[in-house]
Amino acid sequence: MKLVGCIVVAGVLGILALIGPIGWYALAAIIVGVIFRSFWLLKEIHQHTVPVDPYDGVNDPYERYILEREEREKQEQSG
Repeated sequence: MKLVGCIVVAGVLGILALIGPIGWYALAAIIVGVIFRSFWLLKEIHQHTVPVDPYDGVNDPYERYILEREEREKQEQSG
C-alpha cells in the first residue's frame, strides 16, 4: 500500500513539476528532506557502530615499548 501511495505522490509531483513553480518547490523540498534525513540516519548509524571508547588498545603497548627501549638504551650506555 505504501508503494502505491509513493507512486501516486511521485506522479502528482511530476505533473506539478511540469505545470509550474509550485511543483518545482515541492519537488525540491522533498529532495532536500530526503537528503537531510539520509545524513541524519548515517550519523545515527555511525554513533551506534563506532562507540566512543576512551581506552586506546594501542597506547598501552606503545608506552611499554618506549619504557623498555629507554631501559635498554640505559643498560647499553652503562654496560
